[in-house]
Amino acid sequence: DMQNLQLISAWKATKTKNTYINYHSHEYYELVYYLSGSGKTEIGGKMFKFSDNSFALIPGNTEHDELHDSDSEVICLMFSGIKDLQLGFFKDYSHTISKILNELLYEVNKQTYGYKEMLVIKLNELMLNIIRIENNISDTKNFEYIINYIRENFHEHINLSDCAKQLNISYDYFQHKFKAITGYSPQQFLMEQRLLACKKM
Repeated sequence: DMQNLQLISAWKATKTKNTYINYHSHEYYELVYYLSGSGKTEIGGKMFKFSDNSFALIPGNTEHDELHDSDSEVICLMFSGIKDLQLGFFKDYSHTISKILNELLYEVNKQTYGYKEMLVIKLNELMLNIIRIENNISDTKNFEYIINYIRENFHEHINLSDCAKQLNISYDYFQHKFKAITGYSPQQFLMEQRLLACKKM
């Protein structure tokens, strides 16, 4: 539910090498996007390494710090009005998130007619894209489970369409995604595992 999304603040900052930001928390959600630079951040007791185009999603009242190993450029965003987002650390491979963030900053700085409405639209677009990234990640984890299952049980009779059913997806999509992850179609992958086993004997 994203009806009540509200931008609290947004800014871009430059951090120099060896800058350390002590543990702190905010009552709002925070998104920290690393446009460039590297370092590490501990969020809610978990350690993450950041690099160009990675970003952290930090729920309200979650303690976090930040150490920069190099000069960095960062975009920070505080917002409220969403409940179910988990703490997450992501890589923005398609640069979709950075594009939306820059558009958002543009609106904040220009404040031309309709900018408040535009901010709501951009914030919704941002959240939808983050939720897509989250779903994509869990999607891949489920696939890894199936791939390992095939690796370990290749000598049994494996029904590949049952594997697709287990993931609640069509067999066509299963084949497409399987090949994207492994480089093989499910059938080829199964044959490959059997051939490797024969070679070892």
